This record gives sequence, structure tokens and C-alpha cells, in this order.
Amino acid sequence: MKGIIPILLANFGLLLPLVSAREPWDQAEAKKMVSKVLEVEKAGKLPWNRIPWRIHVANAVKEARTTGKPLFVFFYVPQEGPPQEPCGLEGRLLRAHVLSDSKVIGVIKAHCVPVKIQLKKGQDYPIDWSALKKWATAYKFSNGRGFTGCSVVSSDLAIEFGNSGFARISEMLESRAFDPKGFHAMLVRAMDRVNEERSLRVQRGISDDERKLEIERFRQGVTRAVQSESRRKFPPGGYSLEQALELYRMAGIAIPN
Repeated sequence: MKGIIPILLANFGLLLPLVSAREPWDQAEAKKMVSKVLEVEKAGKLPWNRIPWRIHVANAVKEARTTGKPLFVFFYVPQEGPPQEPCGLEGRLLRAHVLSDSKVIGVIKAHCVPVKIQLKKGQDYPIDWSALKKWATAYKFSNGRGFTGCSVVSSDLAIEFGNSGFARISEMLESRAFDPKGFHAMLVRAMDRVNEERSLRVQRGISDDERKLEIERFRQGVTRAVQSESRRKFPPGGYSLEQALELYRMAGIAIPN
């Protein structure tokens, strides 16, 4: 890898391909995934809205603190284009492949307080929560186009119990952000972590100071685990800007000259 430097393509937030030991890029499979998005959107049923999204973030936070449930946050950049709910292609892929899955919807409805957050290009990340600092920083240094993701956030807004990982076009064939099975597994892990923390909070036979220390240690371990599960990857071999642009055009997104 010496001497090979990834070049950020500012217009699209993409990287030039690097040599990789992973499976090579499969443009035909990527086009199938975009085709599914178009099919779901054409049907007009908006299955991701079977999730009972809360409208106001402040009210969602209040509900999470009252119930003890974690927040499930879906953030995305609105973007002009064909769908009834304008969203960048990355967000459209995520919601059509993952947030429309019945098992994923079931976990979110039963165990979380779900809220959508719109990100506005040219403005800072709108939520100032400790749990989402990583996303706020990533958004600041992105070009804003198509930035999206999901996060399971503690009711005190301090940590993530799990997240979608980075949802970029270059990772669409392997990221859990676009894979319902992988995403569902992430949600199950997150809920296990939530329940383990709840157990610590009601554990008998320990002092308040001991309980506080145990919860702090537990959260440090959770944070390390989530970070390890969410590492960014370079694009796989065979991936190119031209292929990404083909997917954008296929999705009806105008490409600036």
C-alpha cells in the first residue's frame, strides 16, 4: 500500500479504489440493489413508515427517559429526486433494504423510541448528543451529499449501543446499513446491551458507588465494541467513480458537470 493515497472526490464523497483482500466490486449486484429501491418507491407504500417515527426530537428524548427505552435515530440528507420522501441515494438504499424489513421494524417498534433527523447540507449536524459526536464530526468533514446512518442511543444520550456503520455507496455490497440480516443482528446486540445495563442498575448487594463504577466500566466496553463493529473501509477492488455515477443516474439523481 505504500505510496497509494486515497483521494477524496469532493463532489460525491467517494474514494478511489485501493487494492483489497475483500471480495471485488460487483456492479451487477449493486444495480440490483438500486432496482429494488426503485421498485419499493414506485409501489408508493413507503414501508419504512410502518415504524412509528416521532416528529419532535425533544419529545422523543423525553419519552425515552420516561420509559427507559433507547432512541433509534435515522439521519439523512433530503435531496431532490423521484421518491415521495426526498432523500439521498444512500438513505434510500438504507430505508428500502433495511428499514422496510419486518424483523427490523419489529425490534424497533417493540424496544425503541424511533426518530428521524434531517441533515441540511452546508449546516452543522443538528443534534448535540455525546453519543452522536462521531457522526457529527464525520458529517462536518463530508460534503453532505447522501450522508446517512442509524444509531441506537441510550436514553441519557451518552452512548451508542449499536449503529448501522457508515452507509456509503462504496460499501453497499457489504455494509449492514444495506443488509437486513446484518442490521437485525446489530439491533439484537444493542438490545442485549441495553438489558445488561438495566440489570446492573437494579443489581442487589452493591453500593451506589460500586454500581456507578460497574456501569461506567460496562459502557466503556460497549463503546469499544461498537467502535470495533463500525470501522470504515476503503472501497473494494474494481470499484470506480464511473460505476458510482451509473448508480446515481439509474436512481434518477442528476449529476452536476
